[in-house]
Amino acid sequence: MAWRFTGRGYGPLILLLLLSAGPTPAQNSAQGTITLRASVPATCAVSLSTENVSLNLSSAAIVPVATVEERCNAANGYTVSLSSKNGGALSSGTSSIAYTLHYGDSTSTADGSLTAGRPVSGTARQTVLSVSVPAATQRQAGDYEDTVTIAIAAK
Repeated sequence: MAWRFTGRGYGPLILLLLLSAGPTPAQNSAQGTITLRASVPATCAVSLSTENVSLNLSSAAIVPVATVEERCNAANGYTVSLSSKNGGALSSGTSSIAYTLHYGDSTSTADGSLTAGRPVSGTARQTVLSVSVPAATQRQAGDYEDTVTIAIAAK
């Protein structure tokens, strides 16, 4: 293609502008990268909704005493552990009455402890805590009590 310029001496200038507006040779290119990092710590929590119940020590029954809400975002799941201050017994002075904890599908051992493994979960889980006391027609008079501790920990 031939270009023909006429005019008052602007021909070379116009030609120069047309050439500079055309394609240019390939230039070196560069790039950069950014690494994004974030950390989410494992957070586990337990909360209780207790029932206002009094255990009937003269008849055998499984009595719900609390609903436990477990929340844990641990990547490998978590464990819930229950332990009895008195080793699985209601105590009054020197007298004691053995009992069993029922936590969902798990049952406490003779010492009143229980551990339940849980899979990874993105939502809260609610589990009923119940107590059963063997039936007995006569027990020593007194006010019996025990303290159950519920702990949750990331695996």
